[in-house]
Amino acid sequence: MNKIQVSVIIPVYNVEQYLRQCLDSVINQTFKDIEIIIVNDCSPDNSLEIIKEYQRKDERIVLVDLKQNVGLGFARNEGMKVAKGKYITFVDSDDWIANNYVEVLYNTIRKSNSVFVCSEYWYYNNISREVTKGIAYSNVYDTVINSISYKKQLIQNLSFCRAWTTIYEKDFLFSNDIYFKVTKFEDTLFLYELIVKSSGVLFIKDRLYYYRVNRGNSITNNYIIDNKILSYGKIKKLNDNNIFKEYIPEFYTFISLDMAIILDNPKLPFKDLTRGFFKFREMFYDKKYVVSFSNLKIRNKIRLFVFKICLKCNFNYCYIGLIHSKFNPIRLFTKR
Repeated sequence: MNKIQVSVIIPVYNVEQYLRQCLDSVINQTFKDIEIIIVNDCSPDNSLEIIKEYQRKDERIVLVDLKQNVGLGFARNEGMKVAKGKYITFVDSDDWIANNYVEVLYNTIRKSNSVFVCSEYWYYNNISREVTKGIAYSNVYDTVINSISYKKQLIQNLSFCRAWTTIYEKDFLFSNDIYFKVTKFEDTLFLYELIVKSSGVLFIKDRLYYYRVNRGNSITNNYIIDNKILSYGKIKKLNDNNIFKEYIPEFYTFISLDMAIILDNPKLPFKDLTRGFFKFREMFYDKKYVVSFSNLKIRNKIRLFVFKICLKCNFNYCYIGLIHSKFNPIRLFTKR
């Protein structure tokens, strides 16, 4: 094996029908100096057998076989613990990557002064088989950004960011205690710490990652709300740290808009939405609750304004969602 430069970490759980496509895309990378760390998170299907089959074919594959299920974020942590590469990237086992994914990201981060580089991505609809452009992370490409004002813009839009599509400098993650600290919606807290603590952020236009949607096993109902609020709470604790205090308005802006989008969903039970709104209000609405309307599109400014008024007046924001579902002219202003 050549000297390892990049550790590709792939957590695996119950994905036997997609796993071969994922592993083939990683094994056939144009950049060869990689190790492929596959973390089997007690998958109940035949995923482990598939992993061992591929391990026999490629000596770069390292199997971490967990004894109990820990969830996606914690499985990534286990992969990070054994990673030997200078850089780390994550690939979800139901997704796949372009054959030059690692090469492009590796060359870019090596040439730049950034500690992480993020590419754009494609959506792959598992039902229609349609491939469409993913939501753009940034409007500034190929330039290392380290200004506080730009970081604030990124934090306001954390709901669009993902831990995959990105390459990270391993020593930076370890020295700054950045790892996955919650079991659901784990990317949010991880990226919040990463953005605030980083000395440079770089985005590239290349779409190198294929993200599979409509698998049919996503988190639903009150679990979305409960786990989102748990993730927000973890981030709120970080704000006691001096380096995070400057970002508090952007943090409250993000969690308010993110929660409002969930509460606008007419497919979720109204009682769960209501409970979620008042739980959110109890945990986060106090004298420190200050939001920022700068850098927001008009529809999100309206959404944030309405949400803030509902919090202040103790009025159930979920009724707004009911109005949206019946009156399209109103919904036009606040739809995602």
